[in-house]
Amino acid sequence: MSLTSNNLIGYMRAEFSKAALLRKWLFGLQLAAALPAAISIVVPDTEKLLIYALAVAGGILLAAWCTVNYFYVSARSAANAARRGALLLGGLDQPLSTSEIQSLRRRFTVGSEQAKQFEDPTYYATKQAPGPARLAEMVEESAVYSEALHGISAHAMLGLLLLFSLIAVGVSLASTPYITPDTAFVMVRIFLAALVFILSSDVLGAFMAHRAAANDIKEILHRLMTADRAGYPLPDVLLAMTDYNAAIEGAPEIVPFAYKVQRTRLDDRWKDYQSDRENDRAARL
Repeated sequence: MSLTSNNLIGYMRAEFSKAALLRKWLFGLQLAAALPAAISIVVPDTEKLLIYALAVAGGILLAAWCTVNYFYVSARSAANAARRGALLLGGLDQPLSTSEIQSLRRRFTVGSEQAKQFEDPTYYATKQAPGPARLAEMVEESAVYSEALHGISAHAMLGLLLLFSLIAVGVSLASTPYITPDTAFVMVRIFLAALVFILSSDVLGAFMAHRAAANDIKEILHRLMTADRAGYPLPDVLLAMTDYNAAIEGAPEIVPFAYKVQRTRLDDRWKDYQSDRENDRAARL
C-alpha cells in the first residue's frame, strides 16, 4: 500500500504527539532522579539504610529515564522522517519507491489506524500546483509557525532558569541570619545538587537550542522570499527545505501547550505573511 502526503501528515502528527508526551515524562523523571541526591545531602551518615534506599531509588529512576528516552528518540525520529516525506510528496507530487515506503513503515512507532486519526488534508494552506513553488510555500508555512514556537520555547526555558536562580537567591537571603559553618556547607552542597539537575535536564541547553533554531528558521524564510523573486529555482528550494529540516531536527521539542495557547495569533501571523507575499508579487508585475 502506497503512502500519500496526507498519510504522512497523519503519521507525523501522531508521532510528534507521542514524542511530546514522552518528553514530559522525561523531564519529570529527571526531576525525580535529582531528588534522591538532594535528599541525601541532609541525611546523616548514620542513616545508612536510608542512604542505600535513596541510591536504589536513584538507580531505578535512571533506568526508567533511559527506557523512556529510547522510545522518545524513536518517536521523534519517525516524526521527522514523516515530515520530510510529507513535504516532498505534497510539494512535488512524486511517489515514493516501494523500498522507501517500507523503510518509513519500519521506522513508524504508531499504527496506521492511529495515524489516520491525525490526517488533515488542509494541514498545508498552499494552493500552488505541484512543483518547486508549492514545496517552497509548504516549507514557508511550516517555518513561520516553527520560528514563533521556538522563540516562545526559548523564552519559557529562560524563564525556568530565572526561576531557579530566584529560588536559590531567596533561600540564601532568607537563611543568612541562621547560617553557621555547617549550614553554609550544606547549602553549598544543595546548590551543587540543583546545578546538576539544571544541567542534566538540559534547561540551559534547551534555551540555547530553541533560540538558535528560531534564528536559523528566520534566515531560511528570508532565503525563500528571495527564491520567490527568482521564480523558485528547484535547487534553492530543496536546499532551503534541507536546512529547515536540519534546524527543526537539531532543536528540542516545543514546550507543552505553546501551540494551543498561541494558535490564533500564529494563524493570523501566517495570513499576514501570505498577504504581504502576495502584495510583493503584485508589485513586481
